[in-house]
Amino acid sequence: MTKLLAPLVGDAPTVTFIGLCKNAGKTTAMCRLIRELEGEVLAMTSVGRDGERTDVVTGTEKPEIWVPSGTLFATARGMLPLCDTTLVVEGLTDVMTPLGVVGIFRALSDGYIQLAGPSAVGQLAPLSRRFRAMGAERVLIDGAAGRKSLAGAEPGACAILCVGASMDGGIPAIVGETAHTCGLFATREPEEAGLRTALAGADRYALFTLSGEALELPLQEGGTPNWQELPREKCVLWVGGGVTGPLLRTLARRGAPIVVAAPDATHFLMDRAAMELFQRCGGELLVRQSLTISAVTANPWSAYGKHLDGPALLSALREAVEVPVVDVRAEDE
Repeated sequence: MTKLLAPLVGDAPTVTFIGLCKNAGKTTAMCRLIRELEGEVLAMTSVGRDGERTDVVTGTEKPEIWVPSGTLFATARGMLPLCDTTLVVEGLTDVMTPLGVVGIFRALSDGYIQLAGPSAVGQLAPLSRRFRAMGAERVLIDGAAGRKSLAGAEPGACAILCVGASMDGGIPAIVGETAHTCGLFATREPEEAGLRTALAGADRYALFTLSGEALELPLQEGGTPNWQELPREKCVLWVGGGVTGPLLRTLARRGAPIVVAAPDATHFLMDRAAMELFQRCGGELLVRQSLTISAVTANPWSAYGKHLDGPALLSALREAVEVPVVDVRAEDE
């Protein structure tokens, strides 16, 4: 098998598969990487339900998850009758799901498994640490549509962004959203040492000079910042939560350039139009910790029957982003 994804993820301890839409090919890409990482002790989980032949919500076909003997995985107790591998219980977590408590299991034979694991970002890092204590060399997380926050679950993690024909709008929309997401993940960390130190200790909202000196942040009666009273000179606004489209539009309407800093790119929740308006008005973004999209996988086949021209989709994506773009099905040799 030609290794397409393994060289791109390198030695990242955790690989998260995120998608721009449902049925974008996340599980297909993860299954490909499982085969490419033959010989490694892998651990895996899913923030939704994956591995079933038919999607229980849409009724569309889904890929099954095959794992080799020795693989660790976390799934809900209700999934065990649907796994055909011999397994042993390695431990239980405190995560409850509609399908039962999530346990940690080890496959004692090759076979197919079904995953239904933690859905909260904060539950993934502790689970990954338990996996590693049990001997896992790498953790794979099958994400959910639109859940970019999962890519920031653990320092050093990388993400594979999965896009496909199931997204509305055809090739132009897919390319536009892919370029937007890759651009956000490429946001740099501060070059100024003083600003890096200042951001490291910032909480919900804070205001700094470009060199990291604290500035007074005007607040409204409810404790939220008064955006209209921010200084006119260029400064750095720290936002510890989500950076949304309405926030960027509000800052852009001030007509004064400003830098918005966030913990990492998973906190950037703005749409393309808001981002473009913000940048036209001199706005910039910074992150306290950079994250990496190691690859984009393109799936021209839609679960709903509206297939796209595969070569045209690949070509358009490769022209729009600097991240390597692969089709894990068409290039399977």
